[in-house]
Amino acid sequence: MDWQVKPIARVCAASGKELRAGDLVTCVVFKPLGGNIERCDVLKEHAATFRPEGILLGRWSREVKERGEEEQAHRAQLLASREEFFLSLYEDDADPSGDKAVLKHVLAMLLERKRIIKPAGQADKGFQPYVHAATKQDYLVPVIDLQPAHLLKVGASLDLLVG
Repeated sequence: MDWQVKPIARVCAASGKELRAGDLVTCVVFKPLGGNIERCDVLKEHAATFRPEGILLGRWSREVKERGEEEQAHRAQLLASREEFFLSLYEDDADPSGDKAVLKHVLAMLLERKRIIKPAGQADKGFQPYVHAATKQDYLVPVIDLQPAHLLKVGASLDLLVG
C-alpha cells in the first residue's frame, strides 16, 4: 500500500501567520488524547516552543514552495517525508496508545520495499532489526500481526498524515 503525505498547510499552526514560499516549517505529527492522529505545520522559529495538545509522534522540516512548484516538490518529498517520520518515531520511547508501534511497523514495510531500510537478521522477542541504508543506524521495529483493528485504529491517522 502506498500513502502520500498531505500538502503543506498555508497557515502556521502556532502563530496563525500565512506561510509563504521560502519559509522554513516544521511538520508536527501528534495524537490528541482520545482523538485521531493530526498533522500541523509550524514556522521554524516557533517549532522549538510549539507543544501540540497530545502525544508528539514525530516531526520533519521542509521549505514552503510556490503553489505550482509545490506539486512537483510534493512528489519529490513524499519518500523523504515518510523516512523522516519513521526516524522521528524513535526519538521518544513513550507509546501509551500503541499507535507508534503500529506506525513503525507499517512505515517499515513501506521503507523496506523502497530499500531505505533493510532487515538485519531475524526477528527476536517481538522486534525485527533493521538498518537504515544511509546512516547504518539500527532500528528495532515491533513485529505486529496486523489485524483490521490495528489498521482501523491508525487508518484515519495515516490517511490524514499521508493522504
